[in-house]
Amino acid sequence: MRNEQEAVERSPEERLAELISINRLLEQENAEKKAAEEALRNREAELESTAKSLEELNSALKVLLKHREDDKNEVGVKVIANVKELVLPYVEKLKSTPLNEIQTILVEIVEMHLNEITSPFLMKLTSTYLGFTPKEIQVASLIRDGKKTKEIAKIMNVSKSAIDLHRNHIRNKLGLNNKKVNLRSYLSAMP
Repeated sequence: MRNEQEAVERSPEERLAELISINRLLEQENAEKKAAEEALRNREAELESTAKSLEELNSALKVLLKHREDDKNEVGVKVIANVKELVLPYVEKLKSTPLNEIQTILVEIVEMHLNEITSPFLMKLTSTYLGFTPKEIQVASLIRDGKKTKEIAKIMNVSKSAIDLHRNHIRNKLGLNNKKVNLRSYLSAMP
């Protein structure tokens, strides 16, 4: 009741001044609110623009990666074709010439390594069975080519027991231990 009495006792000028003051505060708050809403709209527009740019960049990167992969495959095919057409025929001619025992072994090693470079089988072994050592890959490649343990030992200049050990490791890594599976047949069947 006292507040009502005070409100009545105030003059209309005082009430008008108070209302004008309240109105200014409300206008100021409203202006701040509009500014905040405008800033929010601007930020949303920026984010939308950034998202669109990122999508375009992502698409461009996918295209570039696809081209890079295609180029890599093309280079690989060209290297394989060049080795098979330009290098291996000369290795074959060299093998048909009179060579001493060491030269023959060295030419066989060169031929073997060139065949490994061009072999999809080797790529399969290195990518699928990452646990293979380089020597195991070399032995597996020679086994697949039909070489016997003694021949492989001579080519690699190691003992027959070392090749037997590599063969056991290869069988183990392929999951062929305690199975009656011919290692050469299994390796030949691999794509």
